[in-house]
Amino acid sequence: MATKFNVIYDVGSDELQGKTVLVFLKPQNPQRNYLIHAWQVLTGSAGATESFGYEANISTDVTSIGVNDNKIVSGRQPLLPGQLLSAVSPSGLSPKLQPAATSVAQTKLTPQQCGVINQTNPYTQFDSNWYVNDKPVVTMPYVDTNMTVSFEYLPNFYFMVATPPMVGQTYIVQNFSDMTQYVMPITATEVNVKLTRNQGLWTFDFAAQ
Repeated sequence: MATKFNVIYDVGSDELQGKTVLVFLKPQNPQRNYLIHAWQVLTGSAGATESFGYEANISTDVTSIGVNDNKIVSGRQPLLPGQLLSAVSPSGLSPKLQPAATSVAQTKLTPQQCGVINQTNPYTQFDSNWYVNDKPVVTMPYVDTNMTVSFEYLPNFYFMVATPPMVGQTYIVQNFSDMTQYVMPITATEVNVKLTRNQGLWTFDFAAQ
């Protein structure tokens, strides 16, 4: 089921100078070295309403380094909770993702988790990238041989006002303490998010329908 978020900028025109609204999805049990991406970067102006959609579509790919230090990204694959993908290196080429055996998935994952296992041969270390609605959520670096990484998240959204991220900029788990958390009702089809600023403090108010 798709949910539409409408961010309403109820602020003065000068208050958003050099600022954006960032929205994050937080993976369950994140490690300290995870690289968290701003899932949505919103650039609305005073009095505007900016919308984005959410649907629980998960996909993944892996990033490895080639012989010339060039970055190689595998094909992106969709997957459902409980599914495990195996990264293999056919004929010694860069890693590609294919479904792992169900029996292996059941031993490595809970029914709520998606995962990737590094079964490359010869061994290749890679980064595991996870997406929701084809937008990046988290990169899990340095996945070693036979290591399994799992991805799970709740439909909780984290909002913050910040300077626009640079291309490729990521955040650390500790940043979540500075954000406003919103737990979306599972029945919500539309959520209005009102942004205001009072005495220098940014406030997000949420109304689901």
